[in-house]
Parts: sequence; structure tokens; C-alpha cells
Amino acid sequence: MLRGAGADAVGVARTGRDPCDVTDAAQVAALRARTGPVDLLINNAGVIHEPAPLTDIPLAEWRRLFETNVFGTVALLQAYVPAMNERASGVVVNLSSGWGRFGAGRQSPYCATKFAVEALSQSLAQEVAEGVCVVAVNPGVVATEMLATCFEADVSGYTPPAACAASFERLLGQLDPSWNGRSLDVTDF
Repeated sequence: MLRGAGADAVGVARTGRDPCDVTDAAQVAALRARTGPVDLLINNAGVIHEPAPLTDIPLAEWRRLFETNVFGTVALLQAYVPAMNERASGVVVNLSSGWGRFGAGRQSPYCATKFAVEALSQSLAQEVAEGVCVVAVNPGVVATEMLATCFEADVSGYTPPAACAASFERLLGQLDPSWNGRSLDVTDF
């Protein structure tokens, strides 16, 4: 999508051609060194847990979710936002969730991490240079393996990933500094 619009794009995952585990500070630093400054940062790393009551979820599982969903987001923000501030230009999109705006039973750790992403986005939006835009984006209910884990059911009747991607592309095309600090829903685009 971005390459088709003439942008230089780098996609990373924990495995593959350009791996980066956002919970590993050395890998984040190496990624930043390879890519240099960016005009658009999309923080999309996220993990989920098996649904269970809050009191039954081990603290280690809470830590695993916070390490990726919150601290991984912070690590990338710290790596890339300073250059955006220096240039007074850039867009940060932090992927949140509807469950980052309201709680859901049996999903306490995930909800807590996505509430944190919403708060991080709003706080950072107040700190960035004029000309930089920081938003939190809820992709909606998308038929993914993660959703199947959350719902413990077949999710094929929910939004196909390609439809979400098309809406996300429309959203990205509209973002400019006037959107700074907003929480957005992909389904609105």
C-alpha cells in the first residue's frame, strides 16, 4: 500500500526478512540504525492471551502482554519520535483496540495494555512538536487468528483483513497534524 504511493516502507516482524522483536532493546536499536528516521511509524506489535478470569491469569502472562503491547510500543516511540520532533514532521499511529476503550471479561491483560496504548498516545500527542501527529487507532473486529483466540470461536463472519487494510489506507491518506491526539476507528474510513 505505502510503496504503491511512492513511500519507502519497512515492515518488521519477530521473524522473516527484517526481524525485530520490539521487546528486545538491541533489536529496536538495530532496526532504527538500519532504517534511519521515518515519516510514518505504525506501532502494530501485539499479543493476546488465552481468555480467562483475571484471578486465574498468572502474573508472568500479564508481563508478557505488557512487554510487547506497551513497552514495545514505547521502545519504538523512543527510537523514532525524536527525529520527527526535530523535523517538526511525522505521523505516529499506535494500534489500539475497542478493548482499549472499554473492558471485556476474560480479557483483562489485553484490555489493560490497550487502555495503556490509548493513554500513551494521548500523552505523547501533548509532547510532540507542532507538525507531528500522534493517533491511536482501533482496527475494529477483524477476522484474524488473534480474534479467534479472543472469542474462542469461528470468526470468519467478521471483517476480512483486506477490507480492514483498505479502510486503514483511507485513514492514513487523511492524517495530518490537525488529527493529533485523536482516537480513531478504522471502520469510520
